[in-house]
Formats: sequence, structure tokens, C-alpha cells
Amino acid sequence: MRLDIIPVLKAHPTILLLSVSTALLTSGQGMVAPILPLYANALGVSTATVGLVISVFGFARFLTNMPTAIISERFGRRVPLVGGPIVAAIGNALAGTADSLEFLLAYRFISGVGSAAFITGAVIFIGDISTPANRGRMMSIYQGSFALGISLGPAMGGIIAELMGLRAPFFVVGMLSLFSGIWAYFKVPESRTLAKTNQPAPSVATQAGQPNASTDATVPESKYSFFRSKGFILIALVFFITFFSRGGAQFTLLPLKAANDLNLSPGQIGAIFTIPPVIGFLFLPFAGSISDRYGRKKTIVPGLLIVSVALLMLGTSSFLILFVMGMALYGLGNGIEGPTPVAYVADISPRGRQGIAQGAARSIGDLAILMAPPAMGLAADMYGATTALVANGVAVGVLGTIFLVFARESNSPSHRTM
Repeated sequence: MRLDIIPVLKAHPTILLLSVSTALLTSGQGMVAPILPLYANALGVSTATVGLVISVFGFARFLTNMPTAIISERFGRRVPLVGGPIVAAIGNALAGTADSLEFLLAYRFISGVGSAAFITGAVIFIGDISTPANRGRMMSIYQGSFALGISLGPAMGGIIAELMGLRAPFFVVGMLSLFSGIWAYFKVPESRTLAKTNQPAPSVATQAGQPNASTDATVPESKYSFFRSKGFILIALVFFITFFSRGGAQFTLLPLKAANDLNLSPGQIGAIFTIPPVIGFLFLPFAGSISDRYGRKKTIVPGLLIVSVALLMLGTSSFLILFVMGMALYGLGNGIEGPTPVAYVADISPRGRQGIAQGAARSIGDLAILMAPPAMGLAADMYGATTALVANGVAVGVLGTIFLVFARESNSPSHRTM
């Protein structure tokens, strides 16, 4: 199967400019992902309280997504693409100075605001410059840069923490976030004028079983009706369970399981947590091409089912080799699902409302990140980490089956040519 990534890059070189800024920002996020639970745990708090440090980041993103979407529609995409990383840089650098749980929570909130602004602006930017014919591949290029940064981050963060202490990675993250904003300021152009011209034709929405896009753009009472459509509700659930698993399992319980049950050092944890994003990065081009050529469900459903199996394996593993295999499988599932949910949202969005739709979908995902860490941490405290992780895996598998049966395809055959 041809990946057809090169023609997309040649036709839209600006995606590479955005990708550089994305990789800089996410490499910083990757650095602190496996270190943060250990950092918070050093303050002597419970597992559930450690989860609050993760969830406050999601809470900030939840509050920021929709305002960012509105700002980007009114003032342009460059506002969040430049301002977001600068705010994140301030929050991350301050987090390295925190000497109490309260201050750490406050600084993580600030960094979450900056991160949400940039990511929401980025997915809107890609929606602007893409069409249904290439949207999966465009999103996979962006997601690839996201995964590249996340891939490089954990190992570097673990090494820095071992050599210089648990505070040091936060200062490095602050510098990388600042560089991301500077790059976006000088290199990433404005895309708002393309927002309406690249939206799907009415037939796309109609064939997907969604409200007619052109009708939504002209009839005031129905312009947000897609929020109530079956397609949006189902894809919103996909966002929710994906982010819930990321915040509750990947970022909260699994680092603690690796440290407490497997007796791994921060450097070893960082190395192992590099595995999922690396594998996901390798599979992203395939995911984008498959979703453009054969439809979005062809990657969303298999991705969810593989993640389900991975979480079941991780929850029940007591040996290092099984834990590593589970992390690899988790990365495979995320890579296969890849950027397709974002492309699905863009496909079903009414003409001219893509920014609001993406902001809403990301808010639902970030609501999951807000809820997941304390919920999973509390479940682990009450019933054990194994039970919490297995329950998470079962929920992912059930949703994958529901999406397979009830979701309708959003990418019609007429749009699957370059």
C-alpha cells in the first residue's frame, strides 16, 4: 500500500513548519510524563492525590479549549500557536520550583492552559489547510511530530532526573516550550482564510448521516445540531476513553506500577515509556493513508481494540518482559487509531464551524484527563492497580465494539483520491 505522504508534504509544506513547533512542545511534555508522579509522590501524598497533579493539567485544558477555538476564529490561529507555548514555558519552569502540592497544582494548571491553546490551534490549523481527500495523512504528519516529541521526551527526562534531580526536567521543558513559541512566531503562517474553502461539500455530511453542512451554515437554529448527532456523540466517546486511558493508566498508574511493583529507576521508567510513542510514530503514516483511502473506522476500531488488550496485559503483568510487551502493544493501538478521530470531527463539522467542533471534542477528551487520574488513583487505593487497569481495558474494548456497530463512515469514497 502506498503511503502517499510525500505528495501531501509537497502540496502543503506549511505542515512541516507547524510540526517543528509541535515536536518542541511535546518533547517537553514527554520529559515530565513519567517523572511527574514520582515528583508528586516525593511530597508524601497518596496515589489518588498524585492523580490530582495529572488531572489539574486536564482541567486547565478543559477550560481552555473552547475559548481558544473562539479566539482562533475571531483573531486567527497564530494567537494560540504563539501564545500557548509561551504560557506553557512559564508554568513548566515554575513547576520546577514548587515546594508544596498547592504550588505544583497551580503551576501545572498554567502549563495546561498553554498546552491546550497550542494543540487546539494546531488541529484547527490543519483542518483549515486540509480536505477530506488528504485530511487523514495531514493529521498523521502532525500527529507524527507530536509522537516524535513525546518519544524523545521520557528517556531524556529520566536521564536528566537521575543526573540532576526530579526538578531539573521542568526547567528544560520550560526552555523547549519557549523555543516552540518563538518558532511558531517566525515560521507558521495564518490559515484562517482557508477555513471555509476547505470544508467538506454537503454530500460528505449527508452521506455520513450528519446534518447537511451547507444547511447548518445558513440555518441559525441548526448550526450546532451536529453536537447532538450520533456521529459526534460516538466520536466524542472515543475522545473521552482515549484521553481517560492516557491520563489514568499511562500517566498515573503505570509509572507507579513500574516503580513500586517492578522496582525500576526513573531512567528505566523513562526508557520504557518511550516505547509506546515510538511505535505509535512508526504506524502513524499507515493510519493516515488507510483512513483517507478506506475510511476512518478502519483505523479507529482496531486501534481501540488493541489498546484494550494492552491495558489488560499491563494490568495483570508482574514480570518486566510482559510489562514491556504491554507498553509496545499500547503504542501500536494508539498509532493505528492515530489522528483519525480528529479527522472524523473535521469531516462531520458544518461549514465554517470546524474550530468550534474541534474545541468541543478536545474539551471532552480533556474532561476525561481531568476525571481519570483521581478516579483511577482512588480505584487503585481501594481495589488495587490491577483491577483499575483491567476495568479501563474492558471499557476501551466495549466502546470499540459499539463504534464498530453504530458509527457511520464519515469519509465518502468520492473523497478518497488525492
